[in-house]
Amino acid sequence: MIIKNKKTKEIDEIQYNDFKNKYKKEITEAFESYKRTQLNKQYYTYNKNNSLEQDFFFDLQWNFNHFGMSNWYIERM
Repeated sequence: MIIKNKKTKEIDEIQYNDFKNKYKKEITEAFESYKRTQLNKQYYTYNKNNSLEQDFFFDLQWNFNHFGMSNWYIERM
């Protein structure tokens, strides 16, 4: 996985498990934003089986880059 800083253009190549540990706060913020967005949609039906979290991690790159407020973004997985 290649992570890039928006401001400094610094590039970091990191494994998925290390990414989840290092950017835990940013992932949590992005997930909460994603969750609020999905639950505010009128047509969204909430299932009790954590489908929101599964959907978020299914397309982690797009969701992290668009719902997160981090200076880092996932350039390539």
